[in-house]
Amino acid sequence: MPMAAIYTSIAPPSPEELVELARNNEAQTYGPKRRTVGRLAIAELVAAVTPPSHAAFATTVRDRDLWGFLTPAATRGNHAAALQRVHEDLVVPSPLWPSSIELACLVGAAPAHYLGNNLIALAPDLVQAGHVAFTRLESAHEPAAFINEFFGGAARRGDAVLLHWDYR
Repeated sequence: MPMAAIYTSIAPPSPEELVELARNNEAQTYGPKRRTVGRLAIAELVAAVTPPSHAAFATTVRDRDLWGFLTPAATRGNHAAALQRVHEDLVVPSPLWPSSIELACLVGAAPAHYLGNNLIALAPDLVQAGHVAFTRLESAHEPAAFINEFFGGAARRGDAVLLHWDYR
């Protein structure tokens, strides 16, 4: 079954609301404000924005459709180690994805805030920075324009964004 990255625009949640979001399916609360992006589109953008230190790995992830490495959980806990055992032929970098605005918005790398259960919170300032970053990519990458249409609206409203990977 395919995976997809789901972006949801919301008013910045309180710490208590973040805990509640981590426990509940965000779709039940925020469904009308969603934008779903396919895993291959995310993989294409990750390969485009990843620094040279991770370029070969990102290209392999894209070319082999190894979406498990793109989920927010991949950089936490034992997930990357489990993926490494399954894909013994890969050299998995450490950290899996370096800290950047673009990678935070695509795979939940730092400085994104991991909430648990493949759910990431992007604070309003990170949403604004992501919008600026994806604006630079729009002309070369159609998925960047699709994502940035969503980020632009969220940035104008001062919304936070939830990134939730789910089976679609």
